Amino acid sequence: MAEANPYEEQRRRQVEENKSKLEELRLHRLSAAVCVAAVKPMPKVTIKPRNPRPPPDEIRRSSCIAHLDKQPNFRIRKADRDKRAELPHPVYATNEESVEILDPHIRAYAITMAEELKDLLDSHYPAFLRPLSLSSAAGSWLHIPLQFSKRYLPWCDEMILLVDEEGAEFQVLYRAHSSGLSATGWKPFAIAHKLAEADCLVFQQVERIKFKVYIIRASSYHEKDH
Repeated sequence: MAEANPYEEQRRRQVEENKSKLEELRLHRLSAAVCVAAVKPMPKVTIKPRNPRPPPDEIRRSSCIAHLDKQPNFRIRKADRDKRAELPHPVYATNEESVEILDPHIRAYAITMAEELKDLLDSHYPAFLRPLSLSSAAGSWLHIPLQFSKRYLPWCDEMILLVDEEGAEFQVLYRAHSSGLSATGWKPFAIAHKLAEADCLVFQQVERIKFKVYIIRASSYHEKDH
């Protein structure tokens, strides 16, 4: 018979030693017990219902206001919000002239005339045009194009001078961080020239903080044949 390989002999002895250690520790019996326990169903846990809370006692009111009527609840409930959202938006009555001013053809006409005027001005002086919204015409605020502000206007708040076609001058506060003319000075200019929505203004910068202002009236649309 062939002599056993030393490696095989060592492996056999190692297997016998492992078996003897398993017998001493009884691990094979423990694993069998775990398998049996895993098969057993878990006991059913019953959840006891909670005892219902008693109704709250009546809110005690101060004797000073106990005789007064019940105060209204001013909290807005979700149902009230939904009902309010379903209501139609209010429609405000406007006169015939204001409705015509909002005509897109009239607005486009004023912008076209302002662009033609801007092209006729001296190109050595930068200029921009600004169609007026309702709030701008009322004098609350006038926005200046951001690119124009960054290139030609001061980097900080400063008073600038507006000169109309008659030579009248108006001091207006320029807000650099908002790129616009504040109501301080702009509102007097708007009121003095009776600006209206859809009018278009051309601003020509003749000096660093001085602008020549040309007004194109939207109402001039009716003076032309269309």
